[in-house]
Amino acid sequence: MSPQTETEARLALESLPGLTWRPFARDDLPAIAAFFAECETHDHNPDRQSLTGLQEFWDSPRSRPDEDTLVGHDAAGQVAAVGWAGCNRVVTETRGVYLGGAVRPDRRGEGVGRAVLQWELAHGLAWDRQARRPGFGPLVMRLYAPSTQDDVRDLAERHGLPLERYFFELSRELDDHPPTARPDGVRIVGWEPARSREVQHMLDGAFRDHWGHTDRTDEMWDEVVGASAFRADWSLLALDEATDTVVGAALNCAYEQDWLATGLREGYTDQLGVASTHRGRGTAAALLTESMRRFAAAGMQAAALGVDAANRSGALRLYESLGYRQTASTCVHQVTHPGT
Repeated sequence: MSPQTETEARLALESLPGLTWRPFARDDLPAIAAFFAECETHDHNPDRQSLTGLQEFWDSPRSRPDEDTLVGHDAAGQVAAVGWAGCNRVVTETRGVYLGGAVRPDRRGEGVGRAVLQWELAHGLAWDRQARRPGFGPLVMRLYAPSTQDDVRDLAERHGLPLERYFFELSRELDDHPPTARPDGVRIVGWEPARSREVQHMLDGAFRDHWGHTDRTDEMWDEVVGASAFRADWSLLALDEATDTVVGAALNCAYEQDWLATGLREGYTDQLGVASTHRGRGTAAALLTESMRRFAAAGMQAAALGVDAANRSGALRLYESLGYRQTASTCVHQVTHPGT
């Protein structure tokens, strides 16, 4: 059976009884944040949305909520479902689409999730076909779900999105955190805004051989370090003592929506990277142990991070040696359409 067109998929959504659909309005975001919180609690999802994060998405010049989102309201005017097919319009090496829909737990089993996913896939394909130019890379559409959320994982598989990857969430308490390591020839310092672009390029180089990585544009990077969750006073750089160049970094964040859900105040290492020229010297361990010290000084109870379970760099072994233990697992389902 051939895929639905976007028009057909939207008509299928409109035919669902008792639901009306329209793109996100900014005034909808508090209700949508509450909807996501309800779904995430029900599904034990470690990847939680926040109202501030949704507002930052809405306000980003890169976002097109009027094109890439739909919210379904029930007869009482409550949010019952969300369709979110976020198209990355500024990267052409890989044409990425984030598939982020959800259905309120009491409305599951009615075919709503199937119709939402079909619209998301159709929207991603339509966008790519309309905007594709010679030299553009493949279209990659990804769906993330807790490993235990069998209904979503089965839905993804049935729609041509096979399991591609597992990611683990790790955490460790800070009441006995280790002392900051001191690697030879490397100095650990706090975040320096003047080096932001240098850090961007170092991290892109460090992750270029990792699964799913594409280099970020300056605009994308500025959103990372300008996000409300980013904590400059917790974030760290590793500098080569001989050349004074950035050879490593830990970008640390405070995801307060997670604190509310778990009751545990965690400092989160969102990005940790070391230049290939400086691996094997203990630089990553130094960045993590100093991050732990700063988290503890700020009153955090735990340090946390995520890792690709198939990462071949030995990152998982390093984290476990520092006391991190797995707390959750997320699956990535993916479909790739080659560029033409």
